[in-house]
Amino acid sequence: MKAVAFLTLLFLPATLFGQQASVSKARIAIPGVRGVLELDVGPTSWDAHVRPDGKETQLQAKQRADSLFITAFLQKVEFPASAEKCRAEWWPMTAKSTPMKREEFRQSEKDGLTVVQYIIPEFRGNPAHQKSLHAYLGSGNLCAEVHLSKVQFVPEDQKLFDDVLATARLLPDESATENPSHNRKDQYLAEGSHFYLQHDYSAAAESYKKALDLEKQDRTLSKSFFRVLVDNLGMSYGLSGELSNARKTFEYGITQDTEYPLFYYLLACTYGEMGKMDESLEQLRLAYKYNVIPGRVLARSAQRRLISQIC
Repeated sequence: MKAVAFLTLLFLPATLFGQQASVSKARIAIPGVRGVLELDVGPTSWDAHVRPDGKETQLQAKQRADSLFITAFLQKVEFPASAEKCRAEWWPMTAKSTPMKREEFRQSEKDGLTVVQYIIPEFRGNPAHQKSLHAYLGSGNLCAEVHLSKVQFVPEDQKLFDDVLATARLLPDESATENPSHNRKDQYLAEGSHFYLQHDYSAAAESYKKALDLEKQDRTLSKSFFRVLVDNLGMSYGLSGELSNARKTFEYGITQDTEYPLFYYLLACTYGEMGKMDESLEQLRLAYKYNVIPGRVLARSAQRRLISQIC
């Protein structure tokens, strides 16, 4: 199953964490850390994910009809945080990592925010006139940044920036949700992803299993996140040599999502590792049915060779 590990991460990144919201108010938090960044992203969906080290949650809202691009970051820091300190620590790194011509550069402080804003007149030789604004918040051990940008900015667009900034709040004493089991589920998902990317598959399986147990009790994950959880839990079991648990995990996933081809494919690989070639072939046929393995139906001898090659 070692050859499948990269495929699984490529298919659905294990670090995904957060939600897409039909309402415009977004709230993000770091698993296991008290404090929430809240802002109104306007009439669009948003998603968020946790960095593999578990110390930062990132938000993106890209699909606004007015082309305002919104990203936000909430990070646990090692210094006493304030808006001024967070800007002093973070802005120089941003400026260094994106060396380009900036016009109308301004820094300001207002309503608990410290702000850096400027215009990028061109990008790679092409006219851009992109307005970029970085707003910083800080409290306790948390720094937050809200980054807003818009290409072909005109003065009338300033209200778009102001409206979003007016809703930005760092709430250091709140949790992202009042549901304790939901908080723990998010934490276990983040922990599992951290261990998975560190190739500590036994530890990853332990954390992912706790998340799946909570999900079985209270189904709150979106379809994409549920697939990530089952895929990576089963893979963690398989890469740890716990093939029976890997099989049970993928079989459970199939009962909940019967037309998702990767569950069948990974189950086929699990059976192949167990030496159960007939069962493996049957799962490959089902994976083929749902279009994960292209090509015509293979002869039995060729199918057996295929199992050894792709799993």
